[in-house]
Amino acid sequence: MSPGRVIEVPVLIVGAGPAGLCASILLSQHGIESLTVEKHPGTSIYPRATGINVRSMEIFRSLGLQDEVSRASFKAEPRIAFSRALTDSEPNVSPTFRPDHLDVSPAEWTSCSQKELEPILLRAACSHRQAQLLFGTELLGFDQTCDGITAQIGDRVNGRRRDVRCRYLIACDGSRSSVRERLGVRMFGPGVLNHNVSIHFSAPLGRYIPMGRNFLHFVQNEEVMGMFVATDGGSRWVFAIPYHPEQGETPDAVTKVRAVDLVRKGAGVPGLEVDVIGIVPWRMEADCAERLRLGNVFLAGDAAHRMTPAGGLGMNTAIQDVHNLCWKLAAVLRGWAGPALLETYEAERRPVGQQNVDRSVGLITGGGNVGDRSALDFDLGIVYQSTAVHPDGTERPSGAGGEFVPSARPGSRAPHVWLGRVSTLDLFGPHFTLLAGPRGVSWRAAVTKAARELEFPLMDRSRGRDTDRHAWQRCYGVGESGAVLVRPDGHVAWRRSASVAAPAQELDRVLNTVLSRSSEEVSDLVTPDLDRLTSLTAS
Repeated sequence: MSPGRVIEVPVLIVGAGPAGLCASILLSQHGIESLTVEKHPGTSIYPRATGINVRSMEIFRSLGLQDEVSRASFKAEPRIAFSRALTDSEPNVSPTFRPDHLDVSPAEWTSCSQKELEPILLRAACSHRQAQLLFGTELLGFDQTCDGITAQIGDRVNGRRRDVRCRYLIACDGSRSSVRERLGVRMFGPGVLNHNVSIHFSAPLGRYIPMGRNFLHFVQNEEVMGMFVATDGGSRWVFAIPYHPEQGETPDAVTKVRAVDLVRKGAGVPGLEVDVIGIVPWRMEADCAERLRLGNVFLAGDAAHRMTPAGGLGMNTAIQDVHNLCWKLAAVLRGWAGPALLETYEAERRPVGQQNVDRSVGLITGGGNVGDRSALDFDLGIVYQSTAVHPDGTERPSGAGGEFVPSARPGSRAPHVWLGRVSTLDLFGPHFTLLAGPRGVSWRAAVTKAARELEFPLMDRSRGRDTDRHAWQRCYGVGESGAVLVRPDGHVAWRRSASVAAPAQELDRVLNTVLSRSSEEVSDLVTPDLDRLTSLTAS
């Protein structure tokens, strides 16, 4: 990157929360330089989000971070509880968010506060030479032209201003996104549901809780109502209580003395020793942006959709947004996909954002799981529909009572199957991945040829022990002459249960569609690394 006044970089990321940091890591994985700016001086000083769902943990696994995140985690049951007081012996509880069966994923729901998670992501981002991160630096403005984006950034300490020229901008700047406001993108949904004050405190509550910590625990009695959230495995908690500005109430009324009293009444433990660490007002909001892309600017995370804390959906949806987006940006920047591929980001992720907004509201208001689907089906059962997916005409399988059913139907998350000690999920990304049956030689030859001609990265993972091969074939719904092509984000792009008369012609047609590729559209902005492509196409 240029050391002068003007920084030139392919991608500018605004915001260094979980979404922005994951975007930086993912772009680096694809060999794309990025600059991330964050107005705060460092990572989050408050725990904020604490629940990491199964799919996000799978993404961390693909980034080599699963073990480190697990070490920073703490035990909290992934369920929502309701009672008069936190220490009631028999609260009402929602179904758990854990996998219905342990064999659907190599990962598990994890409780890890954002305060602990962000430093892990920051270290990983900084380990890549392609990434530059500037804290205490805010986006002052930007302008788009047909040639790209020119942004202005400013150091909040010394006032120094610089210009950044980039091809694309990813807005990960939170629920009050200045980028979204500058674009004039409207939000649709219930909006502000209530106003709250979060009391961050330390207290020895563990000894009083008969059922252990829950992900969220709502309490309501004659003296107080609110929501308890455990933020570590020790004594750290948050108690969020509502206030009513329309009735003249203000967050300033919650003094430290008042906060201690409210915690004791909510916990049901008179005389509880409480150390108040901080008092933070916030709004519970639920809505979704009408657009996730305007020109070369993309909205992700809370900038694109605001959710209630129920279900732990906000941070997870944000991480999965950039997981979908970054491989597409890399594909266009490296010249192996057409610019129209970027249109599939909104087509694929906006419906997911909307359904998660609706679910988060339903869990708060008592509406439960939207569409009578299991929590795990919301996490792992996402099926994308766009030109980046080539349908095979099959119907989505459905389980009894909304239970999640693994499927390799195009658009679905490619299922987990153990291949010895390795999961199929460990084979995917940052490249395309081919899985073919033992008689799928024609598919292997055709897709490898197409990868060389279209210059897109491919790994052929078709070889393996017979027992492993039979296991994944059954799960993926392909015969001995069939094949599956998995995208860099682990979703199935194409599937054929058996061979066809002209495999090369079919794959050329499919790939040109999936990659939005035509001779007029494909950019040579960045010359592909042909040596790397050659190594990736090797078996």
